[in-house]
Amino acid sequence: MKPFWKWFIGIFLTLLLVLIGGLWYLGNHWKPLLSEKLHEIILSSSDSLYQVTYDDFDFNLVTGNAYVHNFRLIPDTGVYQSLKKQQKAPDNLYDIAVSKLEIKNFHPKRIYAQRRLNIDHILVESPEIKVINESQSYNDTVTVKDKRTLYQKISKVLKELSIHNIAFRDVNVTYTNRNEELEKTTRLRNVNININDLQVDSASQNDSLRFYNAKSVDFQMNDYRLATGDSLYYVDLSGIHFTSAERSIVLSGLRMTPRYNKVDFYKQTKLAKERFDLTFDTIQFNNIDLFKLLRQQRLYAGNAQIGKAKVEVYNNTAYPRKPKKEKIGKYPHQQLRKLALPLKIDTLMLKETDISYVEHNGKTGQTGKVTFDRTKGTFYNITNDSVALAQNKFLTADIHSRFMNNGHLQIQFSFDMDDKLGAFSYKGALTNMNAMALNPLTKPLAMIEISSGNFRKLSFHVRADEYRARGNVQFYYTDLAVNILLKKEEGKQSGNRVVNTLANKFIINDSNPDANEKFHPGPINYRRPLTASFFNFFWKSLMEGVKASAGVTKEREAKLMNTAESADKTVGKVRGFLKEVFKKKPKDNK
Repeated sequence: MKPFWKWFIGIFLTLLLVLIGGLWYLGNHWKPLLSEKLHEIILSSSDSLYQVTYDDFDFNLVTGNAYVHNFRLIPDTGVYQSLKKQQKAPDNLYDIAVSKLEIKNFHPKRIYAQRRLNIDHILVESPEIKVINESQSYNDTVTVKDKRTLYQKISKVLKELSIHNIAFRDVNVTYTNRNEELEKTTRLRNVNININDLQVDSASQNDSLRFYNAKSVDFQMNDYRLATGDSLYYVDLSGIHFTSAERSIVLSGLRMTPRYNKVDFYKQTKLAKERFDLTFDTIQFNNIDLFKLLRQQRLYAGNAQIGKAKVEVYNNTAYPRKPKKEKIGKYPHQQLRKLALPLKIDTLMLKETDISYVEHNGKTGQTGKVTFDRTKGTFYNITNDSVALAQNKFLTADIHSRFMNNGHLQIQFSFDMDDKLGAFSYKGALTNMNAMALNPLTKPLAMIEISSGNFRKLSFHVRADEYRARGNVQFYYTDLAVNILLKKEEGKQSGNRVVNTLANKFIINDSNPDANEKFHPGPINYRRPLTASFFNFFWKSLMEGVKASAGVTKEREAKLMNTAESADKTVGKVRGFLKEVFKKKPKDNK
């Protein structure tokens, strides 16, 4: 798909040809001859692919005003098929309708006396633009024969062309992509474009500060909606604003919302998969390299900012999971490296984001929640450009958050963008957290209730790749005690005194350093299951070090779980025996 601006440049050039042709021949030809000449210009410039129609073309030599009503640029599909056979057809076919074209004050005297076309204002009202894209392989190898600038092309007719303002109002665009097996159509509505101070002369043709000969171009589109291909979500955008003068793009009110509530969503998917609900107030790109964006389709920006945002993820594991597939090469930074769009963003700032993951556990029948509140962060050197990576191959991030809206979490990531095994490292700390704040997560999902505890500091430093994570955890805490919860037949959870005593006295260290002032480090040497996602690998490897610090080795954990199951069965048998022994016997009837 060609950049959006090219469609409007095409419109403008078409209208410009009509205007120049009309004014140039106006001195020698009158209105009856003008229509024939305009048709001739369009036919000859497009290899007879297009023809022009309009209801009326009115102009006034005294006031310098002109109007075109119901302008149409109509493609001839028969000619297009013929051009395809000759390998001369363009990639895009346009069908354009404009209800009204208004030109204010084109200074007729300057045209005749000085060969200068100066226009104060052009209004293009309610244009309907239909674009059909069908890429022709031969166009990729065709060399551009005419490399002249726009001024060089018009210099024999005009010494200067200037337009103070061009306004496109209420533009509707329908773009059809016929390059795939299934035809895809994209519609844009309510687009407004302002082009200010367009100048074409000997001085401006090499002015690098101008954007295609204009001092500034502003693009505004409101209320855009897209349905995702899986029919599960809507993507809504309340507005997008591009300004060439400030070299910025602002997306406002970006949302991805499920089309179904939680119950109906899983009736549709029939699988345990994540359900996303995303909201971003603003996403802004600043200091964009416009030359790379429009001519090379590369997104280079000095910085980007994500305003207040909310990310909610929900999963229901009562449904069957999808068959697991290996996720080698699927880390976020590896996916960025493979992205088709070349990009380089020096700095990305995440201002304030609330992140939550909610899971309904099919085994426990309970719903757990983990949150990262008021998350802020800065990402540096976000790029997949090989030239930029040759100078700095690391993408880094510094993130701060309130974990479970309680403890302060700080993490620094470093991703090696050139490493074939997807190497990365992370380090950070969680400080000053009440351990009981974890209960909304641990009780429903792990069947563990934390009855007391204070996490003074949990620091970590880990190096990892696609296969293994190695590092260490330094976990300082006091007064840690837990209840191991057992599920009853009625679905409720309750503790068991025998199991809890065993856990707190013999399995878990209640403090670190312990009563003997011995500190227990948490070594990490975790092998990644090849089906595990990046975040699953990150979490599980970190938890290996946390468990080791708390004294929960794999052997102790297995022993505890076996004891819990045995105790639960034993208590049930004893309770049943006592009920049998002490139940009332019926009196004999004599």
